[in-house]
Amino acid sequence: MTATGENFDVVVIGGGIVGTATALALTATHPGLKLALLEKEAHL
Repeated sequence: MTATGENFDVVVIGGGIVGTATALALTATHPGLKLALLEKEAHL
C-alpha cells in the first residue's frame, strides 16, 4: 500500500459484507462524502 496524500471524511476498514454495506449506506445518505474503503485482500 502506498500513501496517496488524499484526505477522506470517512475510512471504512474491511471490505466484507458489513464494511461494504456501511460504505454503500453512507454514500447513499451523504452524496458528497469522500469515503475510502480499505481491504487487505486483492478482491472483494
